[in-house]
Amino acid sequence: MSGPLLLAQSFDPAFVSLLEKLRKKYPAELFSLTGIAPEQLDIDFMSRQFFRASNRKGSATADHSIDPNANVSGRGVITFNYEVPKPYMKLNSLYNLWRTLCEQFTMEAADAAIEAEICGALYINDSWDIGRPYCFNYSMYDIALEGLKMGGRLDIVPAKGLFTFLRHVEQFTVYAANSTLGATGLADLLIVISRYVDDMLDTGYDNHIKVGGESRVWTYVAEHLTSLIYTLNWEFRGNQSPFTNVSVYDDEFLGQLVPAYVINGKAPRMETVKKVQDIFLSCFNQVLERDPATFPVVTACFSLAEDGKELADPAFVKRIAEHNLKFGFINIYVGETSTLSSCCRLRSNINDLGYANSFGAGSTKIGSLGVCTLNLPALARDASAETAGKDNEAAVREMLEMVGAMTQMVGFINHAKRCFIADRIERGSLPLYKLGYMELKRQFSTCGFTGLYEAVHILGYDMREPEGLEVAKCILERINQTNSFLTELLGTPHNMEQVPGESSAVKLARKDSLRGCNPEGWELYSNQFVPLWEEGVDLLDRIRIQGELDGYCTGGAICHLNVADRIEKPETMEALIRHAAASGVVYFAINYAINRCLDGHMTVGHGVDYCPICGKRITDTYTRVVGFLTNTKHWNATRREHDWPHRTFLKTKEQTA
Repeated sequence: MSGPLLLAQSFDPAFVSLLEKLRKKYPAELFSLTGIAPEQLDIDFMSRQFFRASNRKGSATADHSIDPNANVSGRGVITFNYEVPKPYMKLNSLYNLWRTLCEQFTMEAADAAIEAEICGALYINDSWDIGRPYCFNYSMYDIALEGLKMGGRLDIVPAKGLFTFLRHVEQFTVYAANSTLGATGLADLLIVISRYVDDMLDTGYDNHIKVGGESRVWTYVAEHLTSLIYTLNWEFRGNQSPFTNVSVYDDEFLGQLVPAYVINGKAPRMETVKKVQDIFLSCFNQVLERDPATFPVVTACFSLAEDGKELADPAFVKRIAEHNLKFGFINIYVGETSTLSSCCRLRSNINDLGYANSFGAGSTKIGSLGVCTLNLPALARDASAETAGKDNEAAVREMLEMVGAMTQMVGFINHAKRCFIADRIERGSLPLYKLGYMELKRQFSTCGFTGLYEAVHILGYDMREPEGLEVAKCILERINQTNSFLTELLGTPHNMEQVPGESSAVKLARKDSLRGCNPEGWELYSNQFVPLWEEGVDLLDRIRIQGELDGYCTGGAICHLNVADRIEKPETMEALIRHAAASGVVYFAINYAINRCLDGHMTVGHGVDYCPICGKRITDTYTRVVGFLTNTKHWNATRREHDWPHRTFLKTKEQTA
């Protein structure tokens, strides 16, 4: 043989020409960070890199994927088969996105979107596969009423008891998690489970299985909930666990939600639901004593009293505080009851579908179709290029214009993905829609943002001060205004979210450095309103700033309240929850560093080298990289080396006394 082996693709010549033009315009490493560099498209090279690095000390799977994810820890052939082909998938997805943008808008708009993705002006989340929707919060009520009608060889009738229902949930989760890119929300699971528990309490049987009296019923329920937790942590989403979420609710939410869950002529009893929730939380704590369970992400949903400050159910606050003491595994949502019961109501505003975030928390039958993230520091740098240090107000005005224009581009990108997904639905490639488990019209086009703190700094302000906070509000308000315009223009729901940014915050900072737009040398941008590594910021500062800005994030944001050692007193945990809620914080977590030693003991403590139980060396540390617990060893290199070592964990007064 002579000459190179040519592997031709049938892309439109105009798309190929665009990529060649961009290769000449930008540094080669931008294409590597995007995931479509020539060496990444060389599967032999990528194979050698993957397997040669598999035994390298300190190396994580995230270091050898174009789609880093701390939920991926394996280095075997299953992980190889999922991660190594992603550059090809991404190139093809970018082409399909470009082609759809050309069809829906103009070639100029399509070219601009691809250039923005490559140069880092924005980040198209999960752009390696635009043919799957991002996330959805399914209703387990559908499974209880209809069974599993998955459109394949089997047509499974509704369960008659808890044992069978949980098997249906597991089977559904396998299918749903592999049909979407992000979270598989199972928020109302415990409400539905409670209906089957009622039957057991009344009859002593789980369908045909004899259980016994009340105490045996609760033991049976606890065993099955523990089994479910372990199952949901199994890596059956290819090479990772499914990203699942389960919610527990206060009395106000339950009063709105529970009566609608009528199964076999009856709704669950409120007291049963409350006890099932408590047992589930106890089971999760017991699992964490043995193993570092990541999923399901657990969200406690609190409703506000009429004054908008106090929490409406004091008893629920107390129970959650007690369950959260040991490992701090519960994420906390605070909102009005209508935000989670909206699936049962008609709404006049297409944007007002209810609350949903990237972690799978929120209303049932709602989600995000796609997420595209604004690189706010890059926009701020361009906006202040002519006025830096001279006229900060002029820079802010320019910034707002740029934010509006880029948010519109994000809306067009998400709309193109929506059109592409709609076509796949019509072709029968996404059966969950036609089977009624998902609804395209109930999925937001999400405009994400990252690096707000750094952007405000570039514009000449400090977000911790009143003037800087006002600038931040103006930026977020401009995104929301543009989203409202896009909703009217395109007839589809749009929202805004401070994205988790596990890998995008790193890639965008690096891309800006390569383009000479990051003179500060930031290794990554913040995915919090105040970076987790910022000096001189205590819990009260973090809560205050989050409370001022959270209400602008219609698609959510998470606030980490990092605490150095285990909180021992329920009153302290309660006080933190109440203060955050009264300050306007919508979604937050009181976050520990959880350590595992050579003997497997699970303990809490930041910066600890030896186990307080047995004295043996700590081998692994788990904490929230974003909204769920992960092993810090599995984070990408920048988060391992620059994020985690510098995160500030603060002592409470209780701990310093």
